[in-house]
Amino acid sequence: MKCTIRKCCCCELRWGALTIALIDMIVVAAVVLETKYLAYYEDWCMDHNNEVLESSYNTLAYYIWIITLFVHFAHLMSCVLVIASVWVQTEKLPLAYLITGAIRIIYDFIFFIYVCVAIGAVILTLFLIVGGFGVAIYFWVVAYSWFKMIRSATG
Repeated sequence: MKCTIRKCCCCELRWGALTIALIDMIVVAAVVLETKYLAYYEDWCMDHNNEVLESSYNTLAYYIWIITLFVHFAHLMSCVLVIASVWVQTEKLPLAYLITGAIRIIYDFIFFIYVCVAIGAVILTLFLIVGGFGVAIYFWVVAYSWFKMIRSATG
């Protein structure tokens, strides 16, 4: 692939990789926390007569939130590996970020279609998902460039 860059955020690629990993970690951690909330706590109610916890959630939506939680949590862990790769320059460390980043981008695109079809045109949600695509793709290109730089230095 020829989509590599030499600098990120007007600094050396090494520090750019650290920057994108930290920013991505914060954003993905927020998604994980919000997804956990939506998957587990939203729409649960207590039936006071029988004291039974019930949910009005449909099963498909629940599993979509769980998959979202899993995909983004795996990506969160791969951000830690990119941070580690800044000091321990092993090409295997950013590779996990590249894999989970690609899965996350594809999954978010599928989730975008799901939101459009199942939920409707929720403008803020759609805007955040589309904005996230651009950022995620740029971060992936930076991580890929960092991966290529490490590979060429060690290979």
